[in-house]
Amino acid sequence: MRECSGLIDALMSYIQSCVAEDNPDDKSVENCTCILHNLTFQLEEESPGCFRKYAPPTEGKKSPTVGCFSPKSNRIQKQFLFDVNRPMPEDSNPTGENWLNHPKAMQTYLSLLGSSQKDATLEACCGALQNLTATRGPGSSAMSQILVQKLGALPHMSSLLKSPNASLQKTAMSLLNNLSRTNGLQTSIAKQTLPELTSLLSSGPREMGKNDDTIATTCNTVRSLMLGDPEVSKKVINNELVTSLADLSENGSFPKGSKAASLLLYSLWNEKSFQGVVKKMGLAKSLFVNENTSAVHRAMQVIE
Repeated sequence: MRECSGLIDALMSYIQSCVAEDNPDDKSVENCTCILHNLTFQLEEESPGCFRKYAPPTEGKKSPTVGCFSPKSNRIQKQFLFDVNRPMPEDSNPTGENWLNHPKAMQTYLSLLGSSQKDATLEACCGALQNLTATRGPGSSAMSQILVQKLGALPHMSSLLKSPNASLQKTAMSLLNNLSRTNGLQTSIAKQTLPELTSLLSSGPREMGKNDDTIATTCNTVRSLMLGDPEVSKKVINNELVTSLADLSENGSFPKGSKAASLLLYSLWNEKSFQGVVKKMGLAKSLFVNENTSAVHRAMQVIE
């Protein structure tokens, strides 16, 4: 479908005109964004040429050596630094599949996230951005940095993370998780979203739609952001969060969420900067490091 002459151009032109005319809830906008959502799936793998303009200079590539036991080892190896201070690649008239990951398209999705009242449209826009940031490759990293640092995506996500629509909340959380994988963005994301994310976890599974995937993704995102910026993270550690994580780690109804909560609990003791905080709260080591959490931690070490 990406090669269908004029299709993507027509879809983008239509939704941009509806945004400009303050008509974001038009049924055809929903249909167009759903099609574009599907067309962005696996775009970086299937159409790498779309991302070539974001590629780093060959001479800038490095293969850093990192320690086996560093919590950031895997993330550092995957890191790609996109120079956000340089002008964004701007084709004056992008056409065809080059529209799919163009900053103008991403801005249109963000505009809809801030104006549409239709969950299906919101989920399609969020899903398209999720697809564009889905891999650990340089293209997805560049998309993440443009979204956060150039286009100001984070304020558009607050209401989505609390959406009563379980599917929309899950998609929004997955997008945030993708964004949080980029080291250079973690401090900014942590400052803007950690209080909200930890509040969700403290409130228990009901606030996350009792959705195992959403619970797990929330825990994993919080862990990634905490490890990325410990100083910001210390401010959100409290008894309610720890108690909720301890309950989740033993909750067999959410197998993925239970493992993710266990890993986050283990990290709260394993990382010295966090350990000092929870010790001051008078919490015992066994709450964080026990048979359950240790088993999950060991399994994760093997994977990494």
